[in-house]
Amino acid sequence: MAIALVLQAQSPSAAPCHDHEKDFLARVSDLPGYPDGIVLRKNRVYVAGPALGVDAGGAPSEIAVFHEKTGKPLETIPIQGEDVAAPHALTGLTVDGNGRLYAVSSQLGVLRLSEKKHGMWQQSVYAGPFPDLPSCDPVNPVDLCSPNPYELPPMPSDIALAKDGYAYVTDAAQATIYRIPPGGGTPEIWLRSAKLAGYYDLQGARGILVSADGKSLYVTVAFSAGAAWEGRIYKIRRVVAPSEDDITLVHVFSNFEAPAGLGLGEDGALFVALSITNEIAVVKPTGGELGRFSAATNEEVPLDGPAHVAFDGKGGLYVTNQAIGSGVLDHFAVVEVDVKDRGHKNPQPKLP
Repeated sequence: MAIALVLQAQSPSAAPCHDHEKDFLARVSDLPGYPDGIVLRKNRVYVAGPALGVDAGGAPSEIAVFHEKTGKPLETIPIQGEDVAAPHALTGLTVDGNGRLYAVSSQLGVLRLSEKKHGMWQQSVYAGPFPDLPSCDPVNPVDLCSPNPYELPPMPSDIALAKDGYAYVTDAAQATIYRIPPGGGTPEIWLRSAKLAGYYDLQGARGILVSADGKSLYVTVAFSAGAAWEGRIYKIRRVVAPSEDDITLVHVFSNFEAPAGLGLGEDGALFVALSITNEIAVVKPTGGELGRFSAATNEEVPLDGPAHVAFDGKGGLYVTNQAIGSGVLDHFAVVEVDVKDRGHKNPQPKLP
């Protein structure tokens, strides 16, 4: 019933006028399809997939690479070591100061991919895999548990790198954020909170982003446990051991809009992919909406299940389309939205 209600969410607002000169569109292959994380480096756009909870058709997860100016496909980086007969996903994606990619694998943990000569990529496990946590029992407490009252397998979703080298990964099913030390290693539980839980088996904590001053993290919750129709943005102080007092509610999306990936604007505004209403919302860092975008620059493929975003540095925002609601495979793509914001450039650390 929850899924049915989600698909009946209100239609998007009127599209703004776009006058961006670029007309970027990159289509993603049907298998594995469902593009998720995205990152831009130099003149390359890297796209991870498939998303969580979809059928990849037995195809391995991959990172598709496109030319930043034309959208032309350049290469595909297949992920090694997955059990493709079992559910598998490649979700969050980021890059360090050395140009190495970090991808969140549902089976393998955080993978590091280093490009070698002649276009060859080397894959290694940077951290993980993520543990399957039991639900916390107040009668019989244990150190490693999830505040989600429903026992669900891990669902690692997104990754953010801070300038001091620490990486943070959200778990959309276990109401947990993990922290990984510079250089990699075993993921450690950084924060567990019922505020990060999703409604039953719907996704909770999804997108994650480091604030402009580096002192906090912003996290989206797609379907809040206490109110499934609410999506939320929380701000969390980036301290060693955060408590509930370090979590601040910034914004609420009140009608089954499912906020997902985040981008940080030039002035600190949050650009939020709304995966149900097919919009990009712009939210002040202290809360309150500044506006919305509901149309892609290239009208050939609309915004359809937007998941993650990346600024092109020239006023455009690249958006991955998952098309889960529509089921239109031709909408598996990276589209561009003219937001007239170059994005804030947080320095990426050079990791060991």
